[in-house]
Amino acid sequence: QAAFCLPETMATPPGRLWKGADLAWEDTADGGRWVPSPVGVVELELTEQAKGMAPQLRLGEETVLLSEINSVDCLGAVLIIFLAAASRGFRLENGAAQALEARDAIRKAKADAERMEGFDKAAVSTYFDYYSKLANQENMLQDGYRTGQYKKSIAMNPSDFQGKVVMDVGAGSGILSYFAAQAGASKVFAVEASSMASAIEQIAARNDFGPSVCVVGKTLESIRDEVAPNSVDILVSEPIGTFLFNERMIETYIYARDHFLKPGGKMFPSSSDLVIAPFSDNTLYWEQGCKATFWSNKSFYGVDLSAAVGRVLEEELSQPVVDYINPECLVSKPLKVKYDFYTVKRSELEDIKLPFKFQITQPCLVHGIAGWFDAFFEGTDKTIVLSTAPWNPGTHWYQIRFLFKSPLAVNAGQWIDGHVHMEANKSQSYFIRIEAGLTGSTIRTASQKINLRDPKYRFFSSQNVYIPQTHYDYHNDDQPSVEQPEIDKTPPPFPPRPQSMFPMQGPQAMGFPAAQGTFHMQGHSQGNTQQPAQQQQQPQPQLFENQGMQGVQQIGGFGAAGGYWGANGQAAG
Repeated sequence: QAAFCLPETMATPPGRLWKGADLAWEDTADGGRWVPSPVGVVELELTEQAKGMAPQLRLGEETVLLSEINSVDCLGAVLIIFLAAASRGFRLENGAAQALEARDAIRKAKADAERMEGFDKAAVSTYFDYYSKLANQENMLQDGYRTGQYKKSIAMNPSDFQGKVVMDVGAGSGILSYFAAQAGASKVFAVEASSMASAIEQIAARNDFGPSVCVVGKTLESIRDEVAPNSVDILVSEPIGTFLFNERMIETYIYARDHFLKPGGKMFPSSSDLVIAPFSDNTLYWEQGCKATFWSNKSFYGVDLSAAVGRVLEEELSQPVVDYINPECLVSKPLKVKYDFYTVKRSELEDIKLPFKFQITQPCLVHGIAGWFDAFFEGTDKTIVLSTAPWNPGTHWYQIRFLFKSPLAVNAGQWIDGHVHMEANKSQSYFIRIEAGLTGSTIRTASQKINLRDPKYRFFSSQNVYIPQTHYDYHNDDQPSVEQPEIDKTPPPFPPRPQSMFPMQGPQAMGFPAAQGTFHMQGHSQGNTQQPAQQQQQPQPQLFENQGMQGVQQIGGFGAAGGYWGANGQAAG
């Protein structure tokens, strides 16, 4: 059982209001000067982004979009706003300090509205370089489940596309634009800022989509005359990154909604659930600890490298692990947080806090938090679901896991609580920190500062990865399940303890943190690979005791069913 919690977001500051005398520019022999205009004192108000509306700046009776402002500056107490058609000046009533405050506030709001300007230029360049390569577009197109569900969402909702104006936000290869044209759209604006735009034109022409597909080869935020404001009937996009928000493309999708979508227009996808759940995966945790083996070398050409072990482990734990998750590793009912793309504001995605409370279903070590997403296409004729949950067909997004610095030893029925904190950064991604602990106790753990933009693709680097057992059939109209199927958690009889899969020291012996728990692990702390005689028997599972004690001092071997082996050969979960 999981308690449902809504996300906490950074509070949006109120709209800023200033007063000042309206000024007019007067040409003089030596250039010109600002002089009082007949208008007199006016209000300048920076409005916040309301539902369905772009940020605006009110200048007395006139209102301008922030995207219409070329720049803003101040000269003493005079605030100068440079517009495309003309410049406006205002002498603020509280002097130079207020003019500086207004200038900085408007600049920040403009940068937020035209967000690409606020990103690290190297990150943006890398982003567009990646998506300009056909090989990377091919990888996404060959994700049959992803492409098939998008195709269904468009083809099965003819009422939303026939004769309509469509905008494909971040078109990539243009596949969604072609689907919209096939569905009868009268006009499709394929917005693609990378050099892939030329490929869209070529493919559209080859398929006779040319008249209906119009390629806009620039960033959405820089569009001025190519697409009229509020002229689009429906937005289609694949703005989704790892853990839903990586690459921060959803913010561009929101920008398209606010600037180009007609009132009452449709969005495909229309919403998404961000899903998290605690997991237990002994092999994964052991693998991460074993990454320090090389740096444990105390005589590498006569040099002791072991001083770097701590840093190696920190680096390993600062990377999220991207692979397919065996559903049996999940040890609680997942928690879902819905994001409605019709109403969510960009400011709500800058600082996200997801509080959680999970009831654990089996005695285990909780190694961290797993995550994935479900996307919904709510059309007039049919709703289509694209779920990346572990029990559904695999996708190029996989699932993601964030490891704790030390695991939590938990009994069945106990609760853990904490939060996932996501802080947006200038690299088009997020820094993530997780805190968790046993509810009602002082036992707590946390993650490292995790860089969502720097994942470890374990699926390609480990021999122990899980392969999804469900396969996608485009012709099957059954919707994927967003709910986890029931899994038999009855522990099987434990076999004799196998020899270590790694002839090396266990993670704890190499400096990997101990779990917060109760029992004392033995086995491979000295790198032994021989099976002790007392562990040849068939032990039975036992529960954890007294959570207040420190446990799992040294990681032992693994049972075939994934259990840890404790002291005297007893299975421990």
